[in-house]
Amino acid sequence: MASQSGEALRSLAESILRGKPDSHEIALSCLDKGLSVEEILTKGVIAAWLEFAAWYDRDPDGALKGWMESYNATNRVLKALDPAIKVPENPPFSAAVVAVRGEGHVLMRDVISLLLRSRGVRVYSSRKGVVPEDLLEPISDPSLKWLVVSCTESDLNDQVIAIIKWAKQKRPDLRVIAGGPQAEKVGADMVANDPSELLREIGL
Repeated sequence: MASQSGEALRSLAESILRGKPDSHEIALSCLDKGLSVEEILTKGVIAAWLEFAAWYDRDPDGALKGWMESYNATNRVLKALDPAIKVPENPPFSAAVVAVRGEGHVLMRDVISLLLRSRGVRVYSSRKGVVPEDLLEPISDPSLKWLVVSCTESDLNDQVIAIIKWAKQKRPDLRVIAGGPQAEKVGADMVANDPSELLREIGL
């Protein structure tokens, strides 16, 4: 059974990497085999993008030719997995997972949102980039413990810094985790570029 599960996850990662239109069907078959959403995300989806990053390092032009297909395949997988997550009645805490306006690399934001929800966390997120006013609802939630910010583009660092400062002024108890190439530069409490590391940092 373990070998079959591993084979299914490798098939999913390969399908995403190649931008296959049926990637979401492979993800659903993984669910049918009894794999959890977390396993599918970490060992299928995220594994594919780690391999993509290595491909990009070797051959940037070649990797970028297939980037959009891989991105679209991943989005289809996320949408297929979303209904499988049950909303808990009493989540351990809440987290806001965001990117600022203008941020183009938002895929990991969406993957992390789903990953946290699969662990029973109430997640505030948005398909659009946020400004401080967009965080008024999560900031008003006393169960909010974490703000997770995606930081990939250097020309948006000032916006990320501003939103972190605003959130911390409103909620001094809030902890901020940043991820991405610019994460060290925005004044977050901690940096986590590996989803497993992020889960450990927030106590899951």
